[in-house]
Amino acid sequence: MKEIKQLPLWGKIIYGTGSGGFSLIDRVLITWLFYYYITSPIEGVEALMPPFAFGIIMFLGRAVDAVADPVIARWSDNYKSRLGRRMPFMLFSGVAYAAVFVALFYPPVAETSAVNTVYLAVLLGVYFTLFTAYVCPYLALLPELARSTKDRVDLATFRAVFMLLGVGVALIGSGILIGMIGFHGMVWIMAVLGMVLLYLPLIIKEKDYAEAEPATLGLIEAISTTFKNHAFVIYLIGNVTFWLGFNIITLNLPLYVTVLLGGTEDEVSIFFGLAFVVALLFFPVVNIMSKKVGLKAVMMFALVAFMVLLPLFFVLGQPVLGLTPEIFGYILMTLVGLPLAVIFIIPDAIVAEVSDLEEKLSGQKREAMYFGAQGFILKLALGLSTIITGALLQLFGSTAAEPLGIQLTGPVSALFILIGVLVFSRYPEKEVRAFKKER
Repeated sequence: MKEIKQLPLWGKIIYGTGSGGFSLIDRVLITWLFYYYITSPIEGVEALMPPFAFGIIMFLGRAVDAVADPVIARWSDNYKSRLGRRMPFMLFSGVAYAAVFVALFYPPVAETSAVNTVYLAVLLGVYFTLFTAYVCPYLALLPELARSTKDRVDLATFRAVFMLLGVGVALIGSGILIGMIGFHGMVWIMAVLGMVLLYLPLIIKEKDYAEAEPATLGLIEAISTTFKNHAFVIYLIGNVTFWLGFNIITLNLPLYVTVLLGGTEDEVSIFFGLAFVVALLFFPVVNIMSKKVGLKAVMMFALVAFMVLLPLFFVLGQPVLGLTPEIFGYILMTLVGLPLAVIFIIPDAIVAEVSDLEEKLSGQKREAMYFGAQGFILKLALGLSTIITGALLQLFGSTAAEPLGIQLTGPVSALFILIGVLVFSRYPEKEVRAFKKER
């Protein structure tokens, strides 16, 4: 039997670059596509689509993607090739993913039209499916390439560093590039840079560092067995409710800056930058503390911190404690960066840990299905967050004269994260660790 090597430091770094690629592309899309369609930077065009209609279409796209998650996960778990179980999916999905991303910013009609509605709905479904075709196998490599908790936290940290760099380039650079060369120029540059990062992990020879023995469970059996893992289900509810709430905040950040604070589009980058720079600086602390006090305690800190901070977005644009609206906004985004560092690292490490319990349930290694099952629920939640955002803005207002819809996004987000806090507090970390020691 071929000896499985331990992934060296260069391999951990190279693995992380893939996360930078899809994070960069996806964050540009999530941040600017909504804004692009509901406000329309096209000269002479008021809007390409009402906010609520966009929310419905985004939800439908996420629903298509959610169905694709377990299908692709099972396909990857059971796949057999000379390149391994994961690399072939990453190899063939990257170019198409970047191409569809670019196409989404080229609606066929420069006005509100049913043609744009169909175009957006179809392409979003394709976009999110291609996203999953790369990301699900990519994430499944993490527990395979790193087999100890320490190595998994380290690998998750490298992934988080590149994710943050990708998101940072997307959020900070996109606003600057829009000001310099316009929306379409920005989109093309981000697509090319993202695609380069997507293909760097393919340098790693999967079969040298991971056990690539295909699983044999059918799709329905694989899904049902995964959800019998109660530790995974508890973690999943906590993580999904967080992303449901936090995505509402992310979708509205351009509106926080341009409407509530009266800033410009390129100033959006400053607010994103503050949170992500702080998160990047906090990564070493998260890495060390998770090894000392455990993954659960660090994750709980992040959920509680977000639950406390997000309602404060309601008062953006108003003087608070004698501070100007701008200074208060800077302070708030700086504080958000602390728990954000945790969310970039710890969830991957937890999924890697709970996926080990699968050996007790089915006797097989099916890491992709755990990330696929998470993706299935997570993407439905992200789609729901877009509907909630569209409904809040349309019902309560999204302008400087009627800003209540934007203001309500903070408290509404915090309510979802409260649910996550209550459920994740029951995560059985001792049970998961005990099984790992028995292996």
